[in-house]
Parts: sequence; structure tokens; C-alpha cells
Amino acid sequence: MKLLLAIVTAFSFSFGASYEGDISAKEAYEMQKSGQAIIVDVRTSLEYIYTGHGEGFINIPAFQWTYEPKSIETRVKSADYEVKNSKVKDHKASLNLYNAKEVLNPNFVSEVMQAMKMQNAQSVILVCRSGPRSTAAADMLAKEGITAYNLENGYMFGWKEQNLPLGGF
Repeated sequence: MKLLLAIVTAFSFSFGASYEGDISAKEAYEMQKSGQAIIVDVRTSLEYIYTGHGEGFINIPAFQWTYEPKSIETRVKSADYEVKNSKVKDHKASLNLYNAKEVLNPNFVSEVMQAMKMQNAQSVILVCRSGPRSTAAADMLAKEGITAYNLENGYMFGWKEQNLPLGGF
């Protein structure tokens, strides 16, 4: 993931388009409430559902994960190991049964533009867990001529810590 974000960010900077800058959670909340901007949560759908989200966040994942199962032999051996050792593997060990790949959401830009049009918003504020994905997404949108901001410190360390309205978990 870090490599993909670095490539996307470097690509965006190489063409000169850069997002408007980072704004605080309180500034973002005020812009959203006044109708100046929408807030787009670029995290995966599962993150949005299971870790919560801020009031009025629109989930449009910038990146998506695909999980291709490794061979059936690998998965059967893993199951046998658990039975023989009476120990269920943890999350990280279970991930080793798949070839995980992060890919850019090909509809990201068009869906953000559609959401902005539906809300009659002139700008968009991007948010992820802590900032790197939303920064890369903001640069992608700026390259397309969209006025984009990044939520400083993301959802976990920006929005939640400011005690702004949230839910979904």
C-alpha cells in the first residue's frame, strides 16, 4: 500500500496539480454544514462500516483490495495445522492464505464529481484513517481541476479527537 501511495503521490506532483491543503476537522465540519463542501471518506467500505465514520461522510473508496486465494493445497494445510495444534490462526496468519492486492478505484474521480454535483458543492474534503490515502486522493482530484482539501490527521486522529459527530459502529 505504501508503495502505491508513493507512486500515486509522485505521479500527481510530477504534473504540478496539488490539492488546496490540509484543514482541521472543525473547519471541515463548518464547510460541510454551510454547504461549501462535501466530505468524502476514501477508506475501504469495510473500514467505513466497521470502524465508524463522521456525520455526513460519503464513502467513495479511492483504493480497493482484492484477495485471490492461494492454492487449495496451501489452504488445506493451514486448516490441518489448526486442527492438529488446536489453535486457530490469527488475522495476520490468515491473510497469508491470500494474495492481497490494492488497486485504484477506476470510478473514484467520476463518483466524487457526481456526489459534488448532487450536493451542489464547490469543493471536496477527503478523509481516510490518518491522512496518507486522502492526501493521495486529494492530489488525484486536484489534477482533474477539482478543488480538494485533505482532513488534517484523518478520521481517527482528527475528526474523532475533536469530538465531532460520528457513528456507524
